[in-house]
Amino acid sequence: MTSDRLNIALVGATGKVAAPAHLNGLAGVAKANLYGVCDIDADRVAKLAEATSAKAFTSFEDVLADPNIDAIDLVTPPFVHAEQTIAAARAGKHVYCEKPMAHSLADADAMVTAHQEAGTTLMIGESYVFHEPIVVARKAIENGDIGVVLHVRETKGPWLMRIEEASRLGGRSHEANVPWRLDPELSGGGQFPWIMDHAPHFFATARYLASASSGTLTASTDVSLVTAHSQTGATPSERVSGTGAPTGQAITNVAWSFENEAESSWHQIESGGHAVPRIGFRVNIHGSNGSLFVFGEGGGSPPGEPTVPAVVLHKYGNRQVILEEDPTDRVWYSNNNYYDASHQAALEHWVDSILGGRPVRYSGEDGRTELAATLATIKSAGERRSIVPTDVPLDWTAY
Repeated sequence: MTSDRLNIALVGATGKVAAPAHLNGLAGVAKANLYGVCDIDADRVAKLAEATSAKAFTSFEDVLADPNIDAIDLVTPPFVHAEQTIAAARAGKHVYCEKPMAHSLADADAMVTAHQEAGTTLMIGESYVFHEPIVVARKAIENGDIGVVLHVRETKGPWLMRIEEASRLGGRSHEANVPWRLDPELSGGGQFPWIMDHAPHFFATARYLASASSGTLTASTDVSLVTAHSQTGATPSERVSGTGAPTGQAITNVAWSFENEAESSWHQIESGGHAVPRIGFRVNIHGSNGSLFVFGEGGGSPPGEPTVPAVVLHKYGNRQVILEEDPTDRVWYSNNNYYDASHQAALEHWVDSILGGRPVRYSGEDGRTELAATLATIKSAGERRSIVPTDVPLDWTAY
């Protein structure tokens, strides 16, 4: 490692969903050098290596053994995260690990401990808290624009796919291209596999925003209680489409409270884009003196509807646009496009933190906090009762 450049290996590099966003993101980080790309498909990884001028690897062990590699970006499935992250620490490599970080809290603790003992940096890939609208909203809260945060309400509307994205994925959904997401054991989510993959996003977002009015720069608020509601049988989108085939997206509402007494909730609305005025992921933050309306994953408007601003402040009867949409980020064109800008911002922060010897803003401990809340959500839905995240046993898994 030089003082101004980090040699990085992208592991899981030929995947169709998260990997392209990481490749695009890393390409935009000035101090990141994509030294290697690793995957088990030798032909595909060789073509990717040629296209990116990187070294091809088909063995993770070979990545660990290469002394030229300083850091590893893991876009592999969560069922190998713990093993690979711990092995990387023992090899002296820094790690950026996609969420969810592990299947159990015990594995998450082992990952954190391994990097603490090795003196290396572990950052969990939580892109939502690096997404510009969310960052801008937090700054507004820190500036006192809405007073003390009382409630964070998150809504996941329908996700739509543009023609370009459908073509890139071969006409298949994200889940069809990464079937582990809907597998009870491989996903780690048991009977609610999809929520295992998505819940870290909405818990991280709410925690990041709910802690902003305290004036701290880190998301230090812990979730104190979780209550989840699940549908039985087909999900709303399946009932609308008539397929009736289970997809694992059966948890439709989650409510939780924070230790600072702020509250939050997440709701899933599944229907066609023609049936709702807003699509994608949006957040309403209500404070003691005002409210913020934030649009995140996707621009927020279905085809034919005017594009909504990214961040709007409502205060004393007045409406103020704080941030317009960013047309350079793919997120504004399709709700199923993984937005490059937030991944680039997160990866750039990781690289700069390592080179500068500073702690990362979203650490292994943060990822562990979101994992605890996610497991509590699954446990709550399955047992039909409220769950305290700290009561989730360390070795408990949802499958």
